[in-house]
Amino acid sequence: MLRLAHLVLFISLFLSSVADAKDLEQQEIEFKENPNKLLIKLSKSTEFPLQFTNKEEFSKISNDLGYEPIELQRDLEVLARVNLETNLSSPTKYDDAKLLIGQLDAIASNAFDEAMVIMLKARLRARENKEYQPIIVQYMDALNKINTDMSLQATLFKYIIHEHLGGLHMMLLQSAPSLSHYNRYREIAYQLHNDYFIAEAETALGKYYNRNGDKAKSLQHFSEAFRLASGVNYPMLKSQALINLARTYRDLEQWDDALKYAHGAAEIQQQLGFETYLAETLNVIAMVYEGQEKWSKAVDYYLNAQQVNERVGNVIAVGINFHNIGGIYAKLNNIPAALNALQRANDIFRSLKTNHYLVHNELLFTQINAQQGQWAETIDHAKKTLELAKKLKQTDIQIETLGYLSTAYRKTNELNAAIDTVESIITLTNNHDDDTKDDKSYSELTEQKLKFELTLLSNKLEQQTTKNKHHQLIIILLAFSLSIVIAVVIFIWRKLALKNALYLNAKVINHIEPMTQIAGYRAFIEKLDTLDPSEPQTLALINIDELNNLDIQLGLTESRALMQKLIVQMSQHLNTEVFMIRSGQLACYFNQQRNADYIYDALVMCLEKLNTIQPNIPHFAHLHDAHKASIGHINLPLLSNPDVNISAQLHFETLQYALAAAIDIKEKPAYVSLRPLNFAPAAIFMPPLYLNLTQALNRGIIRAESNRNTLDINWPKS
Repeated sequence: MLRLAHLVLFISLFLSSVADAKDLEQQEIEFKENPNKLLIKLSKSTEFPLQFTNKEEFSKISNDLGYEPIELQRDLEVLARVNLETNLSSPTKYDDAKLLIGQLDAIASNAFDEAMVIMLKARLRARENKEYQPIIVQYMDALNKINTDMSLQATLFKYIIHEHLGGLHMMLLQSAPSLSHYNRYREIAYQLHNDYFIAEAETALGKYYNRNGDKAKSLQHFSEAFRLASGVNYPMLKSQALINLARTYRDLEQWDDALKYAHGAAEIQQQLGFETYLAETLNVIAMVYEGQEKWSKAVDYYLNAQQVNERVGNVIAVGINFHNIGGIYAKLNNIPAALNALQRANDIFRSLKTNHYLVHNELLFTQINAQQGQWAETIDHAKKTLELAKKLKQTDIQIETLGYLSTAYRKTNELNAAIDTVESIITLTNNHDDDTKDDKSYSELTEQKLKFELTLLSNKLEQQTTKNKHHQLIIILLAFSLSIVIAVVIFIWRKLALKNALYLNAKVINHIEPMTQIAGYRAFIEKLDTLDPSEPQTLALINIDELNNLDIQLGLTESRALMQKLIVQMSQHLNTEVFMIRSGQLACYFNQQRNADYIYDALVMCLEKLNTIQPNIPHFAHLHDAHKASIGHINLPLLSNPDVNISAQLHFETLQYALAAAIDIKEKPAYVSLRPLNFAPAAIFMPPLYLNLTQALNRGIIRAESNRNTLDINWPKS
């Protein structure tokens, strides 16, 4: 009875921990989906603001509110985080955050509490002063404090920190550490097995690769995020997935798709009242129109975004909008308006010390003044741009700016200065500052990893001592369970041995087409599963109309013998493996790439030879000059990206799609071959496959080839 009581206690504790885990994860999702709603909820439940200065006063307030002190402390931590969100509408949010951070600092009693306070102070500093490099140091201090803590709350906290660090490094153009943190962010999301968190992490990596110009990987991560977001009922997550797809299609210059996804995101954001995200979406729409050189529409959307950013107090976004508007006014040759907008952007960037934005604004100032022949102003802004670019180690910007500066010096007859400028351009072109910068970023990343390992080693002994206490209870439970498990395992093993023998026999039978006793569909799919997806190969699906009902017309025995002869003949003639899908329909695998013309010619020869061997096939003898044969053809790999995996079943369905189009062609024999372009996204090979393939053909992402007129092909409808 005592053992049973221990078991019941263990199960109840396990179920309680699972429930607590779900609560913590759900609260984090609420934080990301609707911070305004969470602010109201927590402010009401905690009766914020509270008055306390030490642990004893805090414990008394907790008891009065019906809280456990640790639960109230965690709610106040989340409340402080919410108040530091940019898209929060509360006018007192930063003052409330300062009050909460001070109170949490006063009651911090362990490493997790201290790490949380450090992170909150860093985030407040970022919101108020925009000093991002020192903030990264504070974040790393917080991460080091809880690096060895494996609890769920610590894991979620690490998830948050890696997300923020990835964004901070990306903002500062530090590519290597940014990718490292985003990869760790994604690892934790998969560790938590939460689709919402995974979608967020995939989105972050998509943004990273998009920023670094790798459109293929960016689209891969955004597509996965959109797939996951479509499977859960969280509108904010879906809107983010939509806007990221809009950005991707904008970069691919597929304007209609970009506008469709962007307007879908804007509709959700307007309904939810998330104006910060709405401003970003309006900017994307403006950029789409700018890409199409529809300048008036672009300005309208930039101005709409400007109004939203001013309303929510997003000063940096206001500055970026002024920069974008200035660029468009310059294209419209409205130079006074362009310079006015750029000057307003300059004022904002300088006041906030955001040099990574200011350098691009000064460069645009320089470019416009040079185009207008305003050489004194060109020299002034070029010098400012150079100073900023040197601080940020932006070699490409330095070289471009020196080009404008050289021209300005020549136009003002300052020839010695012009010569010095040209020499500077040559020096910068030949140096390896970028490599030095990458090495530095790599060294910083290595140093951070070593710090993590040192922290881990220094706490290992203490952690092991704590674990031993838990292990004692687990060992007792395992010993009790082991005797039961052994008996069950013996019983199951005997059953499995019998089932395994039956399974092996059934597996052989399953791979054979039942009527002809020839390797069939399952054997073909298993063959595809074993292929190296990076090696060049070819698949074909062939349908011979005259043989579709051969089993009925000749009888099973004779038709089976005939089909076996045909398959042997085709295997030898085409040097391929042939599989029987059904009567008159054959699948072929080639271990090297073969074009459709080769397969077409070989098939015609096989059919003519079959006619001479078996003249008794109904309706076959007099059709040997125009056999109704159709071929679906694809070359592998379908996509150039080795990270994308397409299942064997989808390869087969793609063949079916091509064959269906070939069958519909009236003039026979006919073949249809499909070939995706190099930039084709993996999403076109996802269910519903026929619909995706048809849309891809219409957009020109997939090319179709045939021995007949491809314009007359009626593609299958989903």
